[in-house]
Amino acid sequence: MSCSFKGTETVPFRMDSNTVEIGDTITRLEEIAETLEEGAVGLERARELREEADEHLEALRQELDVGDGEIIEIDGASSDDEL
Repeated sequence: MSCSFKGTETVPFRMDSNTVEIGDTITRLEEIAETLEEGAVGLERARELREEADEHLEALRQELDVGDGEIIEIDGASSDDEL
């Protein structure tokens, strides 16, 4: 797979599920959004960018997943304690 960064330059793109650089991923999502908002790409390219964005979003969701949202006890402090 390859992708274009703000222009016609095409560079290789590979989503590595073992390593997600959150800052880089957010930057790329912003670039994709800007490209799509400009409307200067064809339908096929827009579809490719959307698929790439979906992959980035899923990787971020997995990286930022904190479990089922339960509060656990740490260092003997109960989750019922008032702050």
